[in-house]
Amino acid sequence: MQRHWFVFFLLTILNLTTCALAEPAHDNVAWPLIDARADYQGAMADRVAYLVEQGETLSVDEVQSLISADPDALTRPKSSVLANGLDSDAVWLVAKIFNPTDDAILRRVSVETGWLERVDFFLITEGQLPQHFISGDRIALGHRSVAKRIPSADYSFPPGETRLLIRVETADPMVVPLHFSSVAVSHSREQSEAIFYSFVYGVMFALSAYNLMLYAGLRKRRYLFYSLYTAIFVVVTASYNGIAMALLWPDAVGWQQWAPPLFMLCFVSSGLAFATSFLKTRRRRPWLHKTIQTIGVAYFALFAACFALDQQGLALQLAFLIVPVFTVLMLYMGVSSWMRGNQAARYFMLGTLASVIGAFVTALTVAGVITYSQLGYYALDIGMVVDAMLLMLALADLARKNKVARVTAERTAQIDLLTGLNNRRGFLPVAESFWSLATRNKSSMCVAMIDIDHFKSINDQYGHAAGDRILKKIAEELDNSRRKGDLLARWGGEEFTLLLPETDEAEALKVAERFRHNIEQLVVNDCGRVIRCTISVGVASRHAQHVTLEHAISKADEELYQAKVQGRNQISTGRTSDAA
Repeated sequence: MQRHWFVFFLLTILNLTTCALAEPAHDNVAWPLIDARADYQGAMADRVAYLVEQGETLSVDEVQSLISADPDALTRPKSSVLANGLDSDAVWLVAKIFNPTDDAILRRVSVETGWLERVDFFLITEGQLPQHFISGDRIALGHRSVAKRIPSADYSFPPGETRLLIRVETADPMVVPLHFSSVAVSHSREQSEAIFYSFVYGVMFALSAYNLMLYAGLRKRRYLFYSLYTAIFVVVTASYNGIAMALLWPDAVGWQQWAPPLFMLCFVSSGLAFATSFLKTRRRRPWLHKTIQTIGVAYFALFAACFALDQQGLALQLAFLIVPVFTVLMLYMGVSSWMRGNQAARYFMLGTLASVIGAFVTALTVAGVITYSQLGYYALDIGMVVDAMLLMLALADLARKNKVARVTAERTAQIDLLTGLNNRRGFLPVAESFWSLATRNKSSMCVAMIDIDHFKSINDQYGHAAGDRILKKIAEELDNSRRKGDLLARWGGEEFTLLLPETDEAEALKVAERFRHNIEQLVVNDCGRVIRCTISVGVASRHAQHVTLEHAISKADEELYQAKVQGRNQISTGRTSDAA
């Protein structure tokens, strides 16, 4: 019997010993172990474990007790970045940092997402006071343990084990790229990110400023809306990634909570305003224009209600909800306008498609649907740069077409539609330039006025249609008879004017006689009817220094009258003078 008690006693001792040994082993399995000497270059959330709060805020002691009681409460992330999506419960990341050396090792622990509302770092080493670092958007920059936009904690890990617990809370997308590295490596990552954002923001601000100048010069609203669209994108991303808070409002914690959703709505509104102006939906698609206006007003009214009720989470959901609506509307407008023959819309459509793809990839990345990568995380920024450049091409293409149309219209306004010659409006500016040059150089110049003899009787006898055809034929002959460099124009009715640069009176008479002779020999066959015409010509030469072009034309017109009085089909010439 005593032997049985002895065996029972041995079994009891063995069982207690096994349990005692099992507890620490079990605890070590639950807490992932990280070597303090490691210097990770990238995110390493997959090297720690995490648990999610189930609606109730937990303390550090409660988390440790929960893990000790139920190690299965911990989950190991499957990727290097933990991504739980929008409006997730707070998460705790836990690990043991082991320093096998005899000296302390300085490491920076950071969660490199700029929009997280609060991040608490707890470091517990046996025999030392626990260390607590705080950061996040809800903490003013100067009150954070490390005054950086990225939640960080710099800690010298002593020899032995240190428990690391990180609590992350946010109403925005839960994206936790945990980094564990030296301060130098952390600075290197910050510089790389700064270079990337400098490029993106530089492109956006340059386009915004350029289009603002175009608006100031041209007063076209599409340039103003595009300038706002690109500028507000910079403000949206800067407010989200913490750059704006760090540079512009370091102590405005309340504003930081509401700025991202508000700027997202402003960004969408400016984008739709640009699209409707660029694609001219007010005139071409009035029902779509009114629908877009109604959606914009409704969203801002809902945002105002969220602000009045202090429902930031609802405001964020509203802002994220309008983004897909915005992209669908932009794509629809681009595709429909392109299919209706608006060639400039192809750039708009491709640009919108680039931003949509970028936003879609980033959304899936931060939501944890696809594996986290730097390319996926920055896809929205890259897509927006492509979008901005393509939209700039669209504006440039539109501006080019408008310029061609304007030049064509101006040229058309200076051309006589019947004869194809310059009209008075096209003739005078060029003639004034020639006349001023001749005045400065004291060179010879003449002006001739030409009139078709008895043209009214031709109209009366053959009809105005025949008269127009004869007028056109005579204009062609005059144009063929002029010298290279002479400026010919239809002055009005059956009158033409001719400017003869570098020409004295004698040479002008020869040119005028050639005109008269060629027209006299011209035979016009109109519907079987043979029609002949003659012309009278008045010539005035620039004789005095201060004679104006207007005076010279008036003198040539007087000489034309004299040619008609003397019997027509002849040339009369005279000189201008200061006294005339």
